[in-house]
Amino acid sequence: MSQGLGALLEASLDPRSNKSAETTLRQEEQKPGFSLQLLHITASQDVPYNTRLASALCFKNFIKRNWTDEDGTHILAQDEVETLKRELISLMISVPPGIQSQLGEAVSVIADSDFWENWDTLVDDLVSKLSPANPTVNIGVLQVAHSIFKRWRPLFQSDALYTEINHVLGKFGTPFLALFEALDSYLEQNKTNKENLTQGFSQLNLMVKLFYDLSSHDLPPMFEDNIGGIATIFLKYLTYDNPLLQTDDDTEAGLLEYVRAGIFEALTLYVQKYMDVFQPQVGQFIGSSWNFLSTIGQETKYDIL
Repeated sequence: MSQGLGALLEASLDPRSNKSAETTLRQEEQKPGFSLQLLHITASQDVPYNTRLASALCFKNFIKRNWTDEDGTHILAQDEVETLKRELISLMISVPPGIQSQLGEAVSVIADSDFWENWDTLVDDLVSKLSPANPTVNIGVLQVAHSIFKRWRPLFQSDALYTEINHVLGKFGTPFLALFEALDSYLEQNKTNKENLTQGFSQLNLMVKLFYDLSSHDLPPMFEDNIGGIATIFLKYLTYDNPLLQTDDDTEAGLLEYVRAGIFEALTLYVQKYMDVFQPQVGQFIGSSWNFLSTIGQETKYDIL
């Protein structure tokens, strides 16, 4: 690790020295391998958290400015580009959430330019790291997946888009579905363990978002084949309650509210786009949604529902 770079990042956090530190950092970034040095600092558990976070933020901004030129050609040396793509995913699943989200934004920038044809190993990398009973790792993997697949939501239909979605579904769709069942078991086993339950629900929150991403343009065949099982899990967690997950603050939505809101969003999509397939499931949701919405209070935290 470049100690000089670490010291500069620390100085960038201090209001008294941040201007000059940032100017020096912009000069440093002209040197080869700058991005890899930043990743090394971000990854190091011997470095203070705030310095690692500053390094991840600097890395994200560097990638935004320096990944490709106006013609879409890589600005960095090809071996640096390949090393970054290879290292980023493993790093993302091993760092704390605040750092994870900065790296996730960088992955999104890279994916905008390179995925999927110039980064065709990415989905295999993600799938290989999914683990049935390790939400901490899964959250990192799913965070990367969501940062890439959510780009599809507002896009217009095109052959290129559908080719990309099919590439993803072919590799990711079935392992992703299998995670639902594994997570359901994990949550049952950990319903009295606040820390594990919170991690499990953080994973569920991401999975519901990804379910929407993957369904945003067309109904994935593996979802259609398993629509009954998916509906059962969604129904369960739409009305699920556990005191360990409730927030102390009536104005602040917690994981329970976010998961429920995400499920409502996915249900709305399916009713609007895929009613021919989803029709048999609708009745059970109408009853539970009505009962659920008529029993929750007026507190601000329920506004998202």
